[in-house]
Amino acid sequence: WNYGALPQTWEDPKHVDPDTGARGDNDPIDVIEIGERVAARGDVVKVKILGTLALIDEGETDWKLIAIDVRDPLADQLSDVADVERLFPGLLRATVEWFRLYKVPDG
Repeated sequence: WNYGALPQTWEDPKHVDPDTGARGDNDPIDVIEIGERVAARGDVVKVKILGTLALIDEGETDWKLIAIDVRDPLADQLSDVADVERLFPGLLRATVEWFRLYKVPDG
């Protein structure tokens, strides 16, 4: 998948998220784009939001939006995370696991 952020968004470190109980991470809102095209660094891609993942990273809320490029051949068949699971079985679980392992220190 492609990984980026939504321009002009921000997770406020002074705001405690009611769903996670943690403050924002002071970064833009991240986007995981699951389409087939590999975007180049710096590409601006119009996406359809399908769902969210709330991760806790070093005690801060780090929201990830699950999205698909609107030009992707499957974009019209996807409306939410249930559709993602139907068309890409295991992708959401593997993505959560990737982020879990990504933050584990070596050794």
